[in-house]
Amino acid sequence: MRTRPATHVATDDVVQPFSIERADVRGRLVRLGPALDGVLAGHAYPEAVATLLGELLVVAVASAGALKFQGTLSLQTSSDGPVPLMIAEYRAPGGDEGDTAPARLRGYARFDGPKVAAALQDGPVEHSTMQRLLGKGSLAFTVEPTPGAERYQGVTALEGPSIVESVHAYFRQSEQLDAAIRVDVGGVTRMDGSGRSQWRAGGVLIQRMPGKNYLERNDDEWRRALALVGSSGRFDLLDPTLSARDTLHLLFPEDDLRAFDPVAVEARCRCSRERVDMVLRSFPASEMAEMVVDGEIAVTCEFCHAHYRFVPADLGI
Repeated sequence: MRTRPATHVATDDVVQPFSIERADVRGRLVRLGPALDGVLAGHAYPEAVATLLGELLVVAVASAGALKFQGTLSLQTSSDGPVPLMIAEYRAPGGDEGDTAPARLRGYARFDGPKVAAALQDGPVEHSTMQRLLGKGSLAFTVEPTPGAERYQGVTALEGPSIVESVHAYFRQSEQLDAAIRVDVGGVTRMDGSGRSQWRAGGVLIQRMPGKNYLERNDDEWRRALALVGSSGRFDLLDPTLSARDTLHLLFPEDDLRAFDPVAVEARCRCSRERVDMVLRSFPASEMAEMVVDGEIAVTCEFCHAHYRFVPADLGI
């Protein structure tokens, strides 16, 4: 993370790191527009399912800074409800792509349409949506770092009324972090004059910095930062007319903020014909032969819906 003041203003599809110096607080503001819409709009998700996946995507982007890594962070829910699986994946910039390359975002939700509709008949979507759609299960954080570093995974139960509550429990129990996150997801009218709406999301994560002993920690300032995050209005994080830095000043109007260089985010899948070829070749030839239908093996990426077709000769069978 560069530690000089930001040299340009970012508006959308961006992670804006910042600090509140007097409160010993670091944070990350996340604003997603076209990148989120690109992940969600390509699937026929019911609105409530798209909203849940959007929340998980924002949490993945925001949490990457708190967990301090370079590589890929995946969040995955596994549960017994109408939405048994959700995956949000954030790939940090770096490595061969260089520090200025955008971070990459992708996500996917598996759902049972009739069961989702039945679950939502019990009351307003906003009330305990996670419990009604996901049911009982777990949330896994998986870090795949750069080559040579050790892979890490942490798991927590899906608890409370929202994804955010489960993440708070994970931070407290697994990472022992003083951290809090606020996330909002919704549809906002496009600014291109078309009158159509697009998915947008915003989130802010604040983290209390370690290093000071108990007597030196400023509890009042930390509680004040928590209150400001908790009291922010829904549209504060979704407003497409505000830049990321303007949003920060709206959230923390009386604080001396320091903004660092933002990180751009784009919707981009990791799949490729070469990757699919490698996965198929990991199966025994007899199993690959059973996959052949009408003279070919057809594979569709669940994340981006890209289609790949192979004839047996392509795979040496």
